[in-house]
Amino acid sequence: MWIQPKEIVVSGPGFWQTERANRNFILQRRKGRGTRGFSSLLVGTWDSVLDTKPPPYRLLYQEEGSDTFLMLAACMSGQEALEDWAWLERELLTKVDNFETPSEITDFVSGKIASIVAINEVESIEATDASDMEESSGYKAAKVKFHRVFTVPEDEKLVSYYSCTCWQGRIPAQGWLYLTVNHLAFYSFILGSETKILVRWTDVTDIEKCGGMLLQDSLKVFTRQEQWSFSIFNKEGYDLIRQLANLGMRKLISEDSYHQDLNLLLKRSKNVPKKSFLKRDLDARKNTEAYRVKFCFPVEEKLDGKVECFLFTPFNKKYRFGTLYLSSNFGCFSSHVPGLVSLVIPLKDVNCVEKSSINVNHGNQDEAIVFTMKNGGKTFVFGQVSDRDFVVEKLCELLAQLKTESEDLVSQSSGSASQTSSQASGVVGGPVEIQASANTFQVTEPLMTIFRESVDLTTEAVKEILWEKHGAEFGTGISIYRTEETTNLISKGIPNKWRREVWMTFSGAIFDMQRNTGYYAALADSSLQVKSLANDEIERDLHRSLPEHPAFQANNKIGIEALRRVLSAYAARNPQIGYCQAMNIVCSVLLIYSSEEEAFWLLVAICERLLPDYYNTKVVGALVDQGVMDHLVLTHLPELHAKISDLGMLHLISLSWFLTLFLSVMPYHTAVYIIDCFFYEGAKVIFQLALTILSRNSEFLLSCRDEGEAMMGLNRYFQRILRDDPDVIDPASETPTVIISNLITEAFNMFQSVTSEEIESLRLKHRLKVVQTLEDSQMKNVVRSVKTVTKFSDEEVRALFVVVKNEQLIRTSKMANDPANQDKLDSNKPFFELYKVDCDTWRQVSGLCSSWAKAEIWDVLAHRMFKIMDVNQDGFINFKDLLILLDMMSGSDIQRKLKLLYCLHLPGVVLPGELETLREDNTEVATDAADFFIEAEINLGKTARYLMEAGEHEEDAFDSGEKASLNSIQGWLIRTDSKLEMRKIPPLPQQYFVLLWKSLYALFMENSLLPETEEQQALYHSVSVVGTLLLQIGEVGQKFEKRKSNLNLEEGETLEEGDQVDGTDENFTGRVERDPKSDSKDWSITFEQFLASILTEPVLVEHFSEKKELQVSLKEYNCFGLRRHSSEEAGSRSVFYV
Repeated sequence: MWIQPKEIVVSGPGFWQTERANRNFILQRRKGRGTRGFSSLLVGTWDSVLDTKPPPYRLLYQEEGSDTFLMLAACMSGQEALEDWAWLERELLTKVDNFETPSEITDFVSGKIASIVAINEVESIEATDASDMEESSGYKAAKVKFHRVFTVPEDEKLVSYYSCTCWQGRIPAQGWLYLTVNHLAFYSFILGSETKILVRWTDVTDIEKCGGMLLQDSLKVFTRQEQWSFSIFNKEGYDLIRQLANLGMRKLISEDSYHQDLNLLLKRSKNVPKKSFLKRDLDARKNTEAYRVKFCFPVEEKLDGKVECFLFTPFNKKYRFGTLYLSSNFGCFSSHVPGLVSLVIPLKDVNCVEKSSINVNHGNQDEAIVFTMKNGGKTFVFGQVSDRDFVVEKLCELLAQLKTESEDLVSQSSGSASQTSSQASGVVGGPVEIQASANTFQVTEPLMTIFRESVDLTTEAVKEILWEKHGAEFGTGISIYRTEETTNLISKGIPNKWRREVWMTFSGAIFDMQRNTGYYAALADSSLQVKSLANDEIERDLHRSLPEHPAFQANNKIGIEALRRVLSAYAARNPQIGYCQAMNIVCSVLLIYSSEEEAFWLLVAICERLLPDYYNTKVVGALVDQGVMDHLVLTHLPELHAKISDLGMLHLISLSWFLTLFLSVMPYHTAVYIIDCFFYEGAKVIFQLALTILSRNSEFLLSCRDEGEAMMGLNRYFQRILRDDPDVIDPASETPTVIISNLITEAFNMFQSVTSEEIESLRLKHRLKVVQTLEDSQMKNVVRSVKTVTKFSDEEVRALFVVVKNEQLIRTSKMANDPANQDKLDSNKPFFELYKVDCDTWRQVSGLCSSWAKAEIWDVLAHRMFKIMDVNQDGFINFKDLLILLDMMSGSDIQRKLKLLYCLHLPGVVLPGELETLREDNTEVATDAADFFIEAEINLGKTARYLMEAGEHEEDAFDSGEKASLNSIQGWLIRTDSKLEMRKIPPLPQQYFVLLWKSLYALFMENSLLPETEEQQALYHSVSVVGTLLLQIGEVGQKFEKRKSNLNLEEGETLEEGDQVDGTDENFTGRVERDPKSDSKDWSITFEQFLASILTEPVLVEHFSEKKELQVSLKEYNCFGLRRHSSEEAGSRSVFYV
């Protein structure tokens, strides 16, 4: 590649070796790149450790009489270097004699090369997209090296790379760590020793950051088989590794694959360091997730940027330092002192944004921004805003975009008066469009307005006064100043009058409901009309939801019907979750204090944001939080940790306390205080409260002998927790009561160090272990479900399962409608049906596991095998069928292997075009055979009819269509190899036998260009002997059939099958001339004859009885379905692939 000529100094032999030279130009090769010797070894190590990435070849120009050189080209291969050298000799060397002075020659050469580089740069810019233009030269070089070293496809994008040391025992290997969306890779080359590590994120079971080696922080990565320790010299590398591992776990849980946000390319940015587009996108995703957790926003809300500034708080006339966040729909502020003040401003409610140069308090110069709201003219002032002009421009863009979207929405709604269209946002699997013309039900208002609760009216009145006073001082609605006073007020309980508004505001459910007007009513109406497993489960649990409340008792239908609609609507919205027990209890309480539609969106907030993955079929979120709780107990209650672990209580805490938000252990009117705080503070509340309860009962728990005793004691403690002070206090009672508001306040004070950020970090850590444990359980279920159909060991089946699972993950990330995703929603499917391979994966895997793959005919045979097993013709075969085929090909059972080979040449499996080719290539053999050619569908029908007649006494009957015929052949393949089954196998006509014979020859020929080996010659001889014998057997059978047919004609008997064939063949008389009654006289052999003939040749018996080890074969298979190419470098090496 030509480069801009630059001056360099060349002193002595150094690191380069001259390959060619003339009076003006020099071609040099870098030592260590194909050269040998100790100096080359040192140079190669130097380049690898320091990652100087010099090109292997370079072209230099030297001016006559000068000691300096101009570097003209840097080449990555010898061929490229020789092509550039030839161009220099042809185009430049012949013209330099025309110049008088050396300086003129230098100017000419420099100008010529510079013009070529300029033209190439223009062409490169035109062909390069915006994301590639943002990449640095170092990143581009690292990307090229990564793809060259690990031979991965181009769509495997490099996210980032770091200088790193890998510790293998006591010997460090200095190299480079490459991080992609799907893999962690490490490469090192030191003193001839090469180390390669390639690990899928979906195989990582744990990541630990521990004390450093030689004053370095060490990172340990664990898989099921191996572990590695890396010392990374960049602090952000650890966070990126955790983030990518979490993306891998998300893919295992819900097939939620990573997709780049291409809108990021169009976004204006400032103060953003230059990095790859993937790294920038992942950083934006991480910041957005933290932003959504902090302010409880819907999942589609994206952070646009943030800037440090001061917020003026009018309630105390002070400025609070913090961060202003801007997203597509909101402007938010959070103080740097946790809990001091925060604010949410919906941009749709903003009337205008203005610059201000005056400080509100003392009138000094200020770089301020003022938000003026539409209703009431309320203002929010942000002072000392960094890059104020840019921030204001960004705000104007966001406001203009919102205005455009609002106008589009109004125009769409006005154009559809007769039909309401609503679209759900944040739905797993994508948006769901609902069309409804009219609702068949009336949305229920809060049940507390119908069924009055027994509450202390004085206490409620006091609460209402306090909240009204708080609203007058700090504001109400979404844009309330959220301060420590707000936290204290919520911990004492929200009055029933305000509860629905506060829940909707602080949970973020209000934003979902505002964006999706009419969505719930349409979805609830349509979901009830669908019969599904989720609806059946909901119906069973309706009357067990909250039996103590009159609205959910059998004599009242209001609460039950509202609960049915909400749960069914959510199951339809999110089929990956559907319905889970405990959702009914939580939803019942939501319906008491909020309307039916509000309860639905509150349930969405709980299931999809506040307690993610809690309510799916595997309760992954609850299991993850069980690990989080274990870590918190170890940190904050170390003296109690060992006892709780011995008692095995943590799973009861996560599945009983957390899953129902303490509603299963407390009366709902008491537990609702916890839900108040939960919607305001997030999930950290339930952890703080659980730690406080364990701390209060620590002495009792330490004395418990078993789990039952401990849980009974805790249940007695829960019974003493009351909503309000008791009217009458029993002085003789030894167990004092506990007021829930006091308990919550104590929890906030005792464990205020437990933050939402810490909870999310711990969830990320424990999700790896939980998901991989569930994957191990799933793998055991799959292995158990196929144990009876294969002779492979459990270890071999597990190795194959890992390959199939990872291939499916890669495939489903590219195909949204992959059938494997739909099968996982059906709990009635057998385990092996949940994992499937497509034709490409089958060809790659089977090619490694079969000795037939070296033959030229392998692609044809592999396609036929896939066709037979893909009976429903959807382009996939399940794990069980894959295992059966591999067992036949790779096993030592010669009868099964020959049965498979025989079946692959049956009429209907072999396409007509293949017979035409055979007729052209084997004219001499074909002249002795009867002319046999019928369309593929008719051949399938005949094969099916033969199978049907052979098994006419069996219970399973089928039609003669293509799908049924292939299903019949597949069924025959997997049945036991008894003599009765062998007699049911359709005979093979002569042309199909010739094709089988030709396939046998081809199986033993690995390369037609190489001379035959003695083993191949012996196999060819045996095949010739067997073929000749079978031809003679077929001729004898043909003569016998002719004699039998003549006798039947004399007696006037006609076979029914012959009549059917007569009618069929008349349709093809224009193409094939044949005897209309020739079907019964055709030359054919049976599978028994074929098997017996093969068994007479020891060479063939030995060849077909050879077993190929599955685990050894799969070691050559990486996650891309490609064979790995070994490096050409000499020397010792350590290579790990997971």
